[in-house]
Amino acid sequence: MVINGKNNTDPANRNILITTSRCVGPCLAAVVIKETEGTKRYWSNPGDWPSKAVPKEGDTVEIESGWDMIYDLQDSPVFKMITVNGILTFSNKTNTHMRVKHLFVRAGELHIGSKELPYDKTARITLYGSRNEETIVYDNAIEGGNKLIANVGTISLWGKARTQTLTRLRKEAKKGDNSITIEAGLDLVAGDRLGLAPTSFASDASDDVFVSTYDNVTGVVTLNSSLLHYHWGADQSTASRYNGVDIRGEVMILSRNIII
Repeated sequence: MVINGKNNTDPANRNILITTSRCVGPCLAAVVIKETEGTKRYWSNPGDWPSKAVPKEGDTVEIESGWDMIYDLQDSPVFKMITVNGILTFSNKTNTHMRVKHLFVRAGELHIGSKELPYDKTARITLYGSRNEETIVYDNAIEGGNKLIANVGTISLWGKARTQTLTRLRKEAKKGDNSITIEAGLDLVAGDRLGLAPTSFASDASDDVFVSTYDNVTGVVTLNSSLLHYHWGADQSTASRYNGVDIRGEVMILSRNIII
């Protein structure tokens, strides 16, 4: 749109009124902060919702200020939006899965585990949305995409600790191999995901594999698929020969029990 002021009509009538709105989704009203209730609410319990019904597919859900809600669903339908203005805590008594298009932690708190009691189940948050779906306006200058987690409150995620998140190849691994040798004594289990970093001049020569078995004594890992690239390894670190740099192939342990 161009406004150039060149119209020759009477100056007294040269008035243009432009009204704009940034609200593609609902404009947000202020949150009235309430004291947290002394009892827990459970997502799966219809009686803990004002409607006396558990939220269903496509619903817009609010965890109201003052609520202390436990998310205890092993799986869920796809919610349109979840706004957290109270406290929402994932149950540590069962594996949980939340499916949602927009998760907005606004005036509240989202907790999965804690520093004192790390989450020891599996928690998943899966975000849904396509290119042409509705976006959300969180503030008059902040527009979100079509699937996201927005946080202006508190998100606290404490998953199960791993013995290590990075180790190195103790032997070279060749293209086509379906096993590698890494450090012994790790907490790897079948199904864990590993990333092998490149050790050549080809920056894209990485491998993404899953553990089939792991020998805790020898460090030998059998893989679910063959390697696509060569990765250099050695039993001892090269740090003493290369000014403190260990050039053995890095193996990253990617699996976590909190997954977004």
